[in-house]
Amino acid sequence: MRRTLIRLAAGAAALSLGMLAVAAPAAQAGQRPAAGSAATYPYNFSRIAWTGTDEVIAATDSHGDLYYFWQASGTTTWHKQLVARGGYSKPSIAWTGQAVFIATVTAGGYLVSFTKAADASTWSSTLIAAPNPGKYQAPSVTVSTDGAIMISAYSSGLLQSFTQAPGGVTWTQDTVAFGTFGPSSITTVYESLASAYLGLITVSTGGTLEFFWEFRGTGAWNEETVASPGTAGSYTGGSVTASTTDTVITAATTNGSVDAFTQKIGGSGWTAQTVSSSGGPYTSPQAAWTGPVNAGPSYDVITAANNAGTLSYWWVADGSGLGWNPETVAANGTQAVYAHPGIAVTSSSVVITAINTKPGNVMYWSQPFSTNPWHKELVATG
Repeated sequence: MRRTLIRLAAGAAALSLGMLAVAAPAAQAGQRPAAGSAATYPYNFSRIAWTGTDEVIAATDSHGDLYYFWQASGTTTWHKQLVARGGYSKPSIAWTGQAVFIATVTAGGYLVSFTKAADASTWSSTLIAAPNPGKYQAPSVTVSTDGAIMISAYSSGLLQSFTQAPGGVTWTQDTVAFGTFGPSSITTVYESLASAYLGLITVSTGGTLEFFWEFRGTGAWNEETVASPGTAGSYTGGSVTASTTDTVITAATTNGSVDAFTQKIGGSGWTAQTVSSSGGPYTSPQAAWTGPVNAGPSYDVITAANNAGTLSYWWVADGSGLGWNPETVAANGTQAVYAHPGIAVTSSSVVITAINTKPGNVMYWSQPFSTNPWHKELVATG
């Protein structure tokens, strides 16, 4: 079903720095490194990405300070930098091919990005969009293989997308759908049959799991219902990833399960699987695709933390239709309650970040392909 869209003006990125200061009054604080300084406040959210050489994490603390951490592949030393002080939350991070890109929101509901080139030490900030009509919340960012950047974010009554063409400096803003939504997840994939890139978004609304797709840059978003509330409960916290052949969505249910849904790229109809029926309820499972592993098959991977604070992981060979294999990444305990995990894939490993909410620490785990167990590192102490 195709939605009637509101095509909004491009060019929010070209707004003046004076207006940016309204959205991000402390952005200039991010122009200096904070290496060696300890966080004053506990961390509360983190996300992870891979640049091709470094694992990179964006995290916020309870004061709203935005931090950046990076570690060179094959090392165990995490470096820390303050990006901006005060009022930021729910960052999402990606690598554009030339720069690290962080999308986040301010306390006032402005959607803001921070970018840092690979050889730079300072960050540049851009106001992408002002509240419209309400505050923006929980953005998700992805980068296409040709370098286009896409963000999904929701505000009161609107799910919106923002696209920057490869090498561009302005943003095209589209209304994907009207309604009341939870946090969204976005990715891109190349459809060989159409010789075009697709933008893919999944999001839950009223307990229904929805999926939207467009031929990138057209603004013509198409809607599909992936799953409706039923005996499994209502759906929450969806995440989308894609291999070269399949789109994969994961979501948790209010009855405590984690489910996965797959559909051939360019096809129709979703195939549902139960990833886990025990150990929940879980919050916002996150999915990724490994690409071919050691010249063999590729894998779909999911991580999620349950309400008790145990961090779990599941994997399955992409497109196999087999059952999901469970692993415990980290158990909860008197000193550890894990929450808000993020997942990424490097050239050799699956990597996960999460917050240990007991002390407010940023944590990291890695697992080289075809190995077990997980290797844990402390990224930063809250």
